[in-house]
Amino acid sequence: MDLSLPKILKAKVQAWRESGYSSEYSVIREILDYASNENFLRKAQFEALEVYWYLRIIEKTPQILELYKKLYSGDDVSLLKALGINLSADDLIRLLPSGGVQHVFEVIKTDDEFVKKKRLQVVRESLTLEYFSYILALAMGSGKTVLIGTIIATEFAMSAEYPENFVKNALVFAPGKTILGALKEISDIPFERIMPPRLNKQFMSSLKITYTQDGKKTIPVRDGSSFNVIVTNTEKIRIQKQIRKSSQRSLQNFKKDLRSKEEEEIKSLRRPHSKSAFT
Repeated sequence: MDLSLPKILKAKVQAWRESGYSSEYSVIREILDYASNENFLRKAQFEALEVYWYLRIIEKTPQILELYKKLYSGDDVSLLKALGINLSADDLIRLLPSGGVQHVFEVIKTDDEFVKKKRLQVVRESLTLEYFSYILALAMGSGKTVLIGTIIATEFAMSAEYPENFVKNALVFAPGKTILGALKEISDIPFERIMPPRLNKQFMSSLKITYTQDGKKTIPVRDGSSFNVIVTNTEKIRIQKQIRKSSQRSLQNFKKDLRSKEEEEIKSLRRPHSKSAFT
């Protein structure tokens, strides 16, 4: 029996679909039914959209560890295996009786030597994240940019219907300027084939898409406004500090440092500093 997370989620999403996308937010059924009937989204895109909304609405947007705990409740060994925590029988005998699977998690969070020996660095990162973080893995060419645009559009539509519970602004970024250019496809998505007319009309009338530009110190977004999509690349928002070992620097290096400092200031201004600007 395949107990992998994708298989379990697929079965749960299928059951949700068969229930008519039953939830406290009836508009999501309207959106998903319309998108399915329009057949604009590819099968992989639509299924990813279903999974996203299942996690958001039915599972209440859990953190990764909480999601795994719920889906593997009562089966500690399968839970550890699903998380990629492959321990020997001796490790399990030593750790589990001391406090069950929760003790194993605490050891991974705090014992650097154990993590290094068992190569659990990635698992530790997942266990210690203070926010939910999901990866929707689609094959190359399957339309991840359209999927991102679709998720944003449906989040904004849901936010218009239920203002307190859904995303009002979005930041989309990727490494390199080449990929930034490809992300401009978001502006060309035929959202009318994804959302019902009444929701699409409201979405399109309020949507504001901004592509960051080189040399600009700020992003032209009004603080506190809603339904903004900021598209950028990581180089424009990542701040890196250079540490020089030598105290004696040439004039050329000094000028480079001045330019680097100015670039840092520009990037700092671009980074969101308030929850109201990027919810």
